[in-house]
Amino acid sequence: MSEATARDAYSWRIQGPIYGTAFFTGNLFPISHVVVPLWAAIELDASLFMVGIIIASRQLLPVTMSIHGGALLDRFGPRIVIMVLGVLGAASTALVPFFPVIWATILFQIIIGFCETTNWIGVQSAVGTLMKGNAIYAGRMTASARIGGFFGPVLVGVAYETGGPVGGFLCFGAWALCGAIGATFLPRHDGGANGGVADSAVSSPGETTSESASSDPPNEERKDVLPSLSDYREAFRLLVIPAVALVIAATFMRQTGSGVQASFYGVWLTELGYTAGAIGLLIGIGNAVSALAALSIGPLTRRIADCWLLILAVGAAIIGVAATPLFDEWIFLALAIGVRGAGQGLNLPLMMSIASRAVAPRLQGRAAALRISFNRLGGMLFPVIMGALAEFIGLEYAFYAIGAIGIMLICGLSVWVYRTRDQFAR
Repeated sequence: MSEATARDAYSWRIQGPIYGTAFFTGNLFPISHVVVPLWAAIELDASLFMVGIIIASRQLLPVTMSIHGGALLDRFGPRIVIMVLGVLGAASTALVPFFPVIWATILFQIIIGFCETTNWIGVQSAVGTLMKGNAIYAGRMTASARIGGFFGPVLVGVAYETGGPVGGFLCFGAWALCGAIGATFLPRHDGGANGGVADSAVSSPGETTSESASSDPPNEERKDVLPSLSDYREAFRLLVIPAVALVIAATFMRQTGSGVQASFYGVWLTELGYTAGAIGLLIGIGNAVSALAALSIGPLTRRIADCWLLILAVGAAIIGVAATPLFDEWIFLALAIGVRGAGQGLNLPLMMSIASRAVAPRLQGRAAALRISFNRLGGMLFPVIMGALAEFIGLEYAFYAIGAIGIMLICGLSVWVYRTRDQFAR
C-alpha cells in the first residue's frame, strides 16, 4: 500500500481512537523508569540488586501470561480489555506509595505489569486487525505513543519532585486511567471473522496477510477468560515463520537497552545530581525523537529492507543508553537518549509491521503477545543481571557490560538474517 493510499484507506473514526489510546497506554513502562527506581532506591532504601528485583517483578506476569492476554484481546476485542485492565492498573499504581514496603511494591508491580502490557498489546493488535499491520499506520501509532511518552515522564517527574512519591504515583495512575477512558471510543468487538471488530471502515484495500501463516479459516472463539494450553501452542507455532522468529529475537535483544533504562538509568543520573523532573525530561526527549523517527518509517522502508532497518534500529537503541556513563553534561545526555529514541521509534513499528503481515487477522493478539512475552522476559532478566553486575564491577561498568552483550547478540542475529536473506525478500 502506498503512502498516498494509506492516508485515505481508513477513516479517522478508526484511526483516531487507536492513536488516542496509544498516547496514554503506550508509554507506561518508560514513565515507570522515572518513579519506580527512585521509590525503590531512596524511599525503600533497597540495595542495587533488590532494585533490579523490584523492576524485574513488573515483568513476571507479562512473561508468563501475555499470550493469554493476547488471546483475551482476540476473543473480546481491545476495547473492553483495555477499559477493565486500565482501571485496575491505574488503581494499583496510585496505591503504591501508601504501602512503603518492598513486598507490597513487588506485588503492585506484578499487577501493574500485566495490566499495562496487555493494554499495550491491545493497541498494537488493533493496528494489525483494523489496518492490516501497515508500517505507516504502525508508525503513526508509535509516534502517538512516543509523543505521550514525552509529556508523561515530564509530568510525572515534576509531580514526584513537587508532591513526593504520593504526588508522583497519583499522577502516574491518573495518566493510566486516561488510557482506559480513551479505549471507550475504540470500535466494539463482534467476534466475527473480520478480526472481530464491528466497523464497516475496516474492510479497506490494504496489504494482504502472508499465506504462510494465515490461510487457516477463523474458528469460532471461546469466550472464557481462563488460560488455555491451546492458546500457547497456537502462539508458539508462529515461531516457525522466519519473519516472526526475526521479530522475537530482535524484541528480546532490544531489552538489553530497555532493561538498563528501566532500572538504573534514573539511579545513575540521581548520583550525578539530576532531579526526578530532569530525569523525566530526558526520557521525554528520547520519546519525542522516537515519535519523529516513527513518522519516517514509510520513506525509510522504501529504501532499506525492513529486516536490516530493524537490526540497525535495535543496535542504535542499545548504544544510546549503554553509553550514558560516558557523559555528565545535559546536552550530551540528551543527545545519547535521542539516539536511543530514534532507534526505539523505528524498531517498534517495524516489529509490529513485519509480524502483523505474517499472521492471520484472528491471531494478531496472540502474535503481538508472543513478541511482548519475549520482550518482557528480557525486561525481567536484564535488570537483575545488571543489578548483580553493579554489585561486583560497579554501576558504570554494568552499563557497558550490558550494552556489549546486546551488541554481540544483534551481530549474531545479523549473520542469521544474511544467511537466510532469501526468506525475508519482500
